[in-house]
Amino acid sequence: MEITFLLGNGFDIQCGLKTTYLDFYKYILKKKYSINLTKEIDKELALKIDNIIYSEIYKSKDKIKNWADLELQLGVFTKQLQKQNNDVEGLSKRFMEDFETLLEDLNDYLKSIQIQDDVKIKEDFSDVLYTTMNDFFYGVLQRENDELNNILVDNYSSHFNYRCISFNYTNTLKKVIQSCSEVSMPNRLNNSSHSHIFDKEIINVHGVIGRYLTLGLNDETQLATDFFDMSDLNDLIKPKSLENNREYMRRDAENLIDNSDIIVIFGMSIGSTDKHWWEKIAYSLMNSKNKKLIIHLYEKTPSFLSPRKARIRRESKENDFLSHLDNLDLSDEQRAQLRKQIYIVTNSEYILNVDLRQYLNLDKNESTNVVGLETKGNSKAV
Repeated sequence: MEITFLLGNGFDIQCGLKTTYLDFYKYILKKKYSINLTKEIDKELALKIDNIIYSEIYKSKDKIKNWADLELQLGVFTKQLQKQNNDVEGLSKRFMEDFETLLEDLNDYLKSIQIQDDVKIKEDFSDVLYTTMNDFFYGVLQRENDELNNILVDNYSSHFNYRCISFNYTNTLKKVIQSCSEVSMPNRLNNSSHSHIFDKEIINVHGVIGRYLTLGLNDETQLATDFFDMSDLNDLIKPKSLENNREYMRRDAENLIDNSDIIVIFGMSIGSTDKHWWEKIAYSLMNSKNKKLIIHLYEKTPSFLSPRKARIRRESKENDFLSHLDNLDLSDEQRAQLRKQIYIVTNSEYILNVDLRQYLNLDKNESTNVVGLETKGNSKAV
């Protein structure tokens, strides 16, 4: 039985890191340009911003709430710049240079706020792994809970293997898992001899701090393709960038998804710039009706009073996922079947839930966000 977690920025936020898009952008404006981010755009201050991407972000800040929005807006910027300037070659070169600066700044920022290499974690988080393995689907509807229990109870042929694909750049997940003295537990579901085993190896599909940070778009439709030469264009399209970097992150993540019986998404927005992964998951689900997708979302004040509101919340997240599958040309019957395989959990407290604030640089991780944080459920992987 293969159970795979896809973890995004919401996981880092849950652990206490200030890794929202706004945290980073506020830091850059303050450090580089002595600008405090407010709700109103100051046109005179905007002239101080010499990086065209940072400048366009400042002008469009009301449209950007999370990392997925930022990535999508990068493509919009290329289309706007192409229309505004006749020197396409010179401007595209500057865009790529400023894009590299953004990656370097992001790398430096995250490096400064993550757990430092010389910090020793004193706690043993084994219980956190046990809770995650036991309760990763706690909060699904009762009928869905029974279906999942039946799948798990009927597994007599293999261990329950738990793996992680991280879309974050930080070392948070690695530190948590390394701080577990035990990564396996007895199987109490069906009294078989097979165990629950949490694999310590992590697939960092978008790279890690200091190595292959991958940020950008999903495909050519999301940016001005004739604005760049082909090599630069591929560097901005995440699936192609992952393919061209001659590492195995994309291959390994795709293989893991293909072989998974249950896929769990936590702390990720279902954004269009990660469309490639939603298509891979849909393909995997379509190969077997017994495969399940559990999407965890976060809401500040979720209401469970009204059946209508609960249905709207569930269908909204299902629609988010299905809206990115247009390339698959699904029939109505296939879409209906996928809905049956998608389960939604709201505000789970059982997915690798640790508080790491005592191990962080609290000055760097202190949030003074005046615009508002992106929520866990709307978080882009960082």
